[in-house]
Amino acid sequence: MKKRLASAIIVVTVLLTGGLVSGSSRQGHAGACGPGDRGRAISYQLVAAYPSPESVRDYFDSWIAFYQDYYEFPPDIPATFLFGFDSYRVTYCTIDAVLPGQPSARPTVATGMVSVPRAEGPLPTVAYLHGTSVSFYDAVSNPAIAGPFNPDGESFDGPPSNAVFAGAGFIYIGPDYLGLGDSSVPRHRYFHAATEASAAIDLLAASREVLAHLGVQQDGRLFTFGFSQGGHAALALHRALQDASVEVAGTATVGGVFDVEQWFLASIDNERTPTLPLYVSYILLAYDDIYDLFDDPSEVFRRPWAWRVSSLFDMRHYFDDVVAALAPNAHALLETSFTTDMKAEPGAPLRVRLRENAVDRWRPGAPLRMYHSPDDEEVPYEDALVSVDRLRHTGADVTVEALPGFDHVNSWIQSMPRAVEWFRSLGR
Repeated sequence: MKKRLASAIIVVTVLLTGGLVSGSSRQGHAGACGPGDRGRAISYQLVAAYPSPESVRDYFDSWIAFYQDYYEFPPDIPATFLFGFDSYRVTYCTIDAVLPGQPSARPTVATGMVSVPRAEGPLPTVAYLHGTSVSFYDAVSNPAIAGPFNPDGESFDGPPSNAVFAGAGFIYIGPDYLGLGDSSVPRHRYFHAATEASAAIDLLAASREVLAHLGVQQDGRLFTFGFSQGGHAALALHRALQDASVEVAGTATVGGVFDVEQWFLASIDNERTPTLPLYVSYILLAYDDIYDLFDDPSEVFRRPWAWRVSSLFDMRHYFDDVVAALAPNAHALLETSFTTDMKAEPGAPLRVRLRENAVDRWRPGAPLRMYHSPDDEEVPYEDALVSVDRLRHTGADVTVEALPGFDHVNSWIQSMPRAVEWFRSLGR
């Protein structure tokens, strides 16, 4: 099915600094950022416009219809759309991870989405942190369900999350993360808390310049919402904002991963869920990029995947194609000696790095609400409750709302409208 756009868009790039070349090609701004440029907006483009609540409903329903045969969404999705909105793709400066052999993080370019409700007066803001993506175009700054915006493919998280939050009257600010969108980083820094947070913080800073240019006012309330990997990113962002004395009104997550080490160990032992080999491979490659954990993929991956796994994560493959090209479970994918040694040794380099990226060992100053299904096939409910207990033991205000009967994706679709109502209750 092809998406029916709510209105025709002529993409116009507005440059916010001089001497730069505009364009939509990946890596087009690779040299645009230098030391001290974090949070600087380079340009923004109007990429989608939905002039009425009815057009937003059509947009949301088109996404639901596109994936209905696969996910079997129930008819009672509790989403309400009050406003039209306009979406802007923002290119900005941030920093990469500190890579092996480098003394500090290097400046780099990233992209994200800023969607503005067609509503009067100052508006609340939600930072949206998306779930796993393996394709550079599958990013929230791409509004396409399928169709003309990007010939390479569709955006999964972007359309429904934009519709739910911006359609409810929240300024929507969604980073693509490093390695996705028009980022100049060659592969996404998957489950790396520092760059998940820095990419979001720097987009929040850049968006202030864009919003000022558009004449849009924020009312001072900032919420964060994260799905799956984005749950990890949302808590990493909340923690970083709190460390910087920036007030967060509340954070909601759904199907979130908070203890990356435990999730990785659970994933390599799960032989039922076909997507887990993708996540396991992605973590191994990303952490090797960042931390230099092994000399050759054959130390970790069995043949023939040792020869092909890196090319599958070149940010140009469809999610389903990567799943199909990998082994059906991690036991068949990974070398037995690697998994045996890693499970037996908590001090193994990978486990140490996974532990360093946990986001459930600090005290949030604002309330958290965690939506999670006991039937989530990808992120175990029991593991999420362990993280909830850790956070509560620090003094955190954490509420869990169970969503029984829903799988990972259906939990996400059900939770976003619920989070809207919870955010509104915190602003009263």
